Amino acid sequence: MSILKNAIDSIAIGLEDYQSPDERRIVSSTRNIFAGILLLFKHKLCELSPPDSDEALIKQRVLPEIDVTGAVRWIGKGNKTVDVQNIKERFDSLGISIDWKRVDNINKYRNDIEHYFSSRNTQSVQQLISDSFLIIRDFISEHLSEDPKQLLGDDAWGVLIKVNEVYEKEKTTCVEALETLSYFNDEILNAFESYSCAKCGSGLITPSERNVEAIEVEYTCKSCGKALPYEDIVKPVISDYFGSEVYLAHTQGGELPITDCPECDGIYLYNEGICSSCGHVAEHECQRCSSTIQPEELYTEPFCGYCAHVMSKDD
Repeated sequence: MSILKNAIDSIAIGLEDYQSPDERRIVSSTRNIFAGILLLFKHKLCELSPPDSDEALIKQRVLPEIDVTGAVRWIGKGNKTVDVQNIKERFDSLGISIDWKRVDNINKYRNDIEHYFSSRNTQSVQQLISDSFLIIRDFISEHLSEDPKQLLGDDAWGVLIKVNEVYEKEKTTCVEALETLSYFNDEILNAFESYSCAKCGSGLITPSERNVEAIEVEYTCKSCGKALPYEDIVKPVISDYFGSEVYLAHTQGGELPITDCPECDGIYLYNEGICSSCGHVAEHECQRCSSTIQPEELYTEPFCGYCAHVMSKDD
């Protein structure tokens, strides 16, 4: 059986699991759909692998060999195939453009719903299927030069279209409601719009009221019903939104985008200059030496860390 056939079958089985009344099959639904996406990617790598290379581009180990003409060829070795990171690297090297942020979100959601989320229902997996639809549709048409509907079949294509339309309609309603609120900063609104429920993983978060201050309302997940006031939800919302930037700052260097608020236990948006929890606007310039107060020094405002240290010695 070809990799492409395996990919299509895996996606179809995942959609069948999603439609099943047995909620225990939701985990296998997410697993099968994501596996199908990776198989589509591997199929493309197989297509691009040189002849007689043992499908080198999908193998984790690729070693050089000298053929009878004395030329060096790269041959795939072993049974281990490429993982997500390997695929990213090879697609990037080959100039194959993929919405990796969306793929990473699907992978994270699949992992979370399999291992962490306590509430699982068909609504909670709609976001994964909606994101998957966009990846599958674009990859098949742009990189496999196939008609997605014809390749997947009418049944699977119909389910993907329907789930995507339902989810996008619900998501639009939630975003419109969130946009009626007044936030300390627009970046906080962006964070709320991209947030997924910590209980079930759905992105359908809606406020209890409209046209009021954001800090005055509760936020409810339309999939599982979990509701939290602003002060309880804003920290995970902001942490999730800036998570990748914080990781890069710690691993590759650079300025942290967020830090602890010097006035409360909330998260301070350093570049925006405001606390997401209480709205505190901190001093970013040291009143003693005029240097910039770095994110990790903000607790010493209105002085930089060095000046605060020197002044404490003077005391």
